[in-house]
Amino acid sequence: MGRRLPRRKKLTKTAVRRGRATTVTAAQTADGNVFDDVAFAKAGLELAERQAGYGAWFWNLPTDSFYMTPNACAVLGVEEGITKFDSIMAAIHEDDRDEVTTKVRQHLDSRENYDLACRIRRPDGEMRWIRARGHVSLDADGAPVMFAGSIEDTTYQVETLNELQRSEMRFRSLIESAPFPVVITRPSDKTLRYVNQRAVDLLDELGKPSDTLNVPDLMADKETYDQVREQLLTHGVTENFELALKRADGNPLWILLKGLIIDYEGEPCAYLILLDVTERRELEQQLRTQATSDPLTGVANRTELLSQLEFAISVSNRTDEGFALLLLDLDNFKMVNDTRGHSIGDKLLVETSKRLGKLLRTTDTVARIGGDEFAIIARHLDKTRGVTVLAQKIIDSLAAPFEIDGVIANVGCSIGIARYPWDKGDPELLMQQADLALYRAKDQGRGCFHLFDEELSRAVHERMDMERDLRVAIETNQLFVMYQPRFDAETREPVAGEALARWKHPEKGLVSPGIFIPIAEETGLVIDLGRVVLDQVVSDIARWRELGLDMGPMSVNISAVHLAAGCVLEDVFGALKKYNVPAKCLQVEVTESTMITDEESASSQIKTLADSGIHILIDDFGTGYSSLSYLHRFHAHELKIDRSFVSNVAEATSAILARQIVSIGKSLDLKIVAEGVETDAQADFMTAIGCDELQGFLLSRPIERPAFEELMRGKAERLAAAAAKA
Repeated sequence: MGRRLPRRKKLTKTAVRRGRATTVTAAQTADGNVFDDVAFAKAGLELAERQAGYGAWFWNLPTDSFYMTPNACAVLGVEEGITKFDSIMAAIHEDDRDEVTTKVRQHLDSRENYDLACRIRRPDGEMRWIRARGHVSLDADGAPVMFAGSIEDTTYQVETLNELQRSEMRFRSLIESAPFPVVITRPSDKTLRYVNQRAVDLLDELGKPSDTLNVPDLMADKETYDQVREQLLTHGVTENFELALKRADGNPLWILLKGLIIDYEGEPCAYLILLDVTERRELEQQLRTQATSDPLTGVANRTELLSQLEFAISVSNRTDEGFALLLLDLDNFKMVNDTRGHSIGDKLLVETSKRLGKLLRTTDTVARIGGDEFAIIARHLDKTRGVTVLAQKIIDSLAAPFEIDGVIANVGCSIGIARYPWDKGDPELLMQQADLALYRAKDQGRGCFHLFDEELSRAVHERMDMERDLRVAIETNQLFVMYQPRFDAETREPVAGEALARWKHPEKGLVSPGIFIPIAEETGLVIDLGRVVLDQVVSDIARWRELGLDMGPMSVNISAVHLAAGCVLEDVFGALKKYNVPAKCLQVEVTESTMITDEESASSQIKTLADSGIHILIDDFGTGYSSLSYLHRFHAHELKIDRSFVSNVAEATSAILARQIVSIGKSLDLKIVAEGVETDAQADFMTAIGCDELQGFLLSRPIERPAFEELMRGKAERLAAAAAKA
């Protein structure tokens, strides 16, 4: 059972506030500082509309014009219209009028917020409890001219409390059986008067015996206690307070406190409810952590980084203090991840975040924004020296070997830096600037940093312009398709073709694919671009079939972005159905990196394509570090050896690797295509080691459709002539 605690000596403290009442008349009001009655009434109406559930009143002090909204009139039971203050006072219960008059005068003198509970007697004789709040407005000379506020009917609340007072036994039974801790305390001397059994258990859990406990001991700090006490004494109720307490065993305990002033044994006491909300707080913290933190490393994620950038920009704008945004990319992480396994790769990322954390101050922010990409906000830095020193420390730190589960891994990093306010922009633009600087650092040989500068700034704007123009190009059919033939390695006759997107800019002419394709991939425009190419190629295949031309299969490139979007199947099968073209007429080229990005999703989609009869080509093979098991899992039919091996076949290492790729491909019954063939020597070597097809400038550059058709017609004629001779 709960405990009724002994009374302690009651301490009272009377605070006397001295002031002088001011009589406000119309004669004291300066011209232009008081609303006329019409404006006064309109303003009151607007105020009432904003205070749903309350009535509003408005007292023009210079004219003694008192206006109430319909809601307020309904509370008092009086007719609507502008009246005088004395008329309103007539509705106040005769026993409360003096107190109301005194409170009003005190407010006009002190300028403090007006908050008063009193009784009214309606015209029908019914007595109601009301609560009125308000605040006085002053003119330019500091004289009160307007007194406005709200009124609400609190009869129900008062009667409820009175009912509780009349039924103390029932009340005690109620709180003792309550499923939550209840504490009754005397605000005047801070002592506990009563605690129910659940409260006793809670206090025991806190290691605080209820018979010697003062209320402040429950609070997180004196400030919180003062806030609770002030609200109870002023308003009779408290807001919801959440207190961070500590159990006797040291574990945290979060309490939600809600209070109400009641009459307990003939004196005003605080009725406090204490709810354990620890689980809810822990869940909220977990959700906040998940929303703002990288789940692997525990550092900030991209969302939190952008939020911190917003904050850093706002601080810099107020204080003129600069900060730097550093984007860094691990240089050899992919090789470690692919050769040592994802487990080692993940642990390396964790250790990387720890090393970065040791180099930074508490005011700085480190975030993981991608696979092996990190970002740092370094505050309180000058334009150059401070950030360059930090960047070099990071490079030196990450260049040191990592030892993970007995494995030695070497990575290193490259860093791109944007500096605010010297590099202007919002968070996204700063990210772009730092990213461009990062690319520049990689171009310089990795293991270094680069500062964003005016040259790169021009590149940013050029890129933004190019992105805008590319969107227009897709919408206005500026893109077209060229075909690069593939040739039989032995006969050197064309046997197939690869569709390549080209862009003819209305002002700049032909734009290199090396420029617009990366932009398309970064912005997601590559999906729309892929659809344009796919539609054109399938349309051309349908036309060739109608003409009876044997053009061989046509291949289209599918990007990792397109696969990740999950709409490749719909786009491919939609185009085939639209033009009534069999699946066997189309081939799809994907890169190793495409497959690694999202293996499960990519494998599922590629398998569906392969099952339909579409041949799968692995493009740029050998440039990644993926396992050869990908060839099986991704249902490959052909391998395209990357041009880097073909162009360097004169070197022993490249020649050996090329031979091994061909040998492995053949063992898996895969057709082998050598791309980037530019010399006779390269063509002869790749043919000699077993390549089935050749592709490159030696045999043909990418050509437009009419030229491609003519090339394939020439093949047909040559084959027909040879057959006739035979």
